[in-house]
Amino acid sequence: MKKVFYFVILSITLLIPLILNSCSAMQGFVSDKVKEPKVDFIGAKISGLSFDAVELLFDLKIENPNRIGVKLAGFDYDLMLDGGSFVKGYQDKGIDIPSAGEETIQLPVSLRFSDIYQVFENLKDQGVSNYQINCGFSFNIPVLGAVRIPVSKSGEFPLIKLPKLSFNALKLERLTLNGAEMKLGIKMSNPNFFSMLLDKLQYDFKLNNLSIVSGNIDKGMQIKEKGDSIIEIPITVDFLKAGMTVYQIINGGKNINYQLGGNFDLTTSLPLLGKVNLPFDLSGRTNLIK
Repeated sequence: MKKVFYFVILSITLLIPLILNSCSAMQGFVSDKVKEPKVDFIGAKISGLSFDAVELLFDLKIENPNRIGVKLAGFDYDLMLDGGSFVKGYQDKGIDIPSAGEETIQLPVSLRFSDIYQVFENLKDQGVSNYQINCGFSFNIPVLGAVRIPVSKSGEFPLIKLPKLSFNALKLERLTLNGAEMKLGIKMSNPNFFSMLLDKLQYDFKLNNLSIVSGNIDKGMQIKEKGDSIIEIPITVDFLKAGMTVYQIINGGKNINYQLGGNFDLTTSLPLLGKVNLPFDLSGRTNLIK
């Protein structure tokens, strides 16, 4: 019996290394057969554009080369501007990708221009901004376990800035006891690297809180990139209707309070920006140029 017992113990002792080596070889064989999924950017575009923000849309394709399904646990992203991190996020997307299958996912990112210029002041004078988006896709893969696959994409988008309206001058062309003819000058400044077309201007003009004129200008006026244009509005005042107080204001001509408000329609040379309507409200003091 002792001989048999010793023989069994000896056999087990000799078999254990063989079994362990066999298991290790089998695990290595399986590991060699199981591969990491492949993730690629297949698209990046500007999906929306306004004077407030730009919308970026990224398309990514995930390919599973294995004969078994894998699961996407989620992905993180870091969008960088001018070499610095600007927008970070994580999406908890539980997606099952079948064996030898593929899935396409979309990642929308919204960037507000006011936030960009606040963080990156040097971009205020730039026409475009370069970006780089770095993503990490986390998978749960049989045998391999948790795996994170990094991918990145670079590109650029236009930097948009609001045009500015400012009071230019108020000129007196003619003054009688019955009425006055004036020209109101408004300066429109385009700080962008693309041209604009002023389609329509609706305005309401007051002097010392008294309404002088309201109206519309319906004509296309080209405003060149990085340039200024002067809009002249002819004004005719009937003192019989407006009152002698208005006559006294115009005749005095100094330290006049003005209020100019309304809105204007613009189209730009950027197709995505399209037609926009913007309000304006200007006020201050001026002297009448005679």
